[in-house]
Amino acid sequence: MCPNGNAERTRKIILDAAIKIVSQHGLDELTAGRLIQQAKVSKGGLYHHFRTMTEVESEVLILLSENIRIKLSAYPKPDSMSEFMDVVEQELFECFVTESDEAKALFSFISSAAHNREIQVILRQLMDTINLQRLQQLQAVSAGVHFAQLQNTVQIISTVQTGLMTRFFIAEDLTSLKNYWRGCRGMLENLLGISAEALLPEQSVEPQVNVMPMASTNLN
Repeated sequence: MCPNGNAERTRKIILDAAIKIVSQHGLDELTAGRLIQQAKVSKGGLYHHFRTMTEVESEVLILLSENIRIKLSAYPKPDSMSEFMDVVEQELFECFVTESDEAKALFSFISSAAHNREIQVILRQLMDTINLQRLQQLQAVSAGVHFAQLQNTVQIISTVQTGLMTRFFIAEDLTSLKNYWRGCRGMLENLLGISAEALLPEQSVEPQVNVMPMASTNLN
């Protein structure tokens, strides 16, 4: 148990230790023995707070989900469609495509979801929350755009997000991922009808001069 006997603090120590194990070794390596060693708690202390290791897994994923929701909520609300895309890009590369313990642990849970119904449910709830937030932000800056287009855009972003995480954690370099994202972003901007010219920095363009054809003059 934690020296000061604080139950909530001990519980947090256990969950933080579990995140560290999952991020470094994968979900399959989250065993009671390893967790007891990592968290420096007794077996009784572990099972005082969590009845089973399955409960530990669920609580870890819930904690990861809540931390992501808090991070995404802290990003500024966009004032235009192009700003919305900027915010999404920032979210993707700061929250999901990163070497942080939380991102690596989340990816481990995603990788294990195919054979774990409980993990599937929690991840679906997280994805639904993120998608709803993005849809609301997009609606606020997309007057005149059909609702189905907005839904499609948000769903594509969700798919790209998972793809980016997968590519990142199979050791693809960050430059390649950013190039991949730029291509996806271009497709999304076309879907939303965002003018490509509005997204480019201003360039000096020589004014076009309309030259009237000279009248033919008879010099004879």
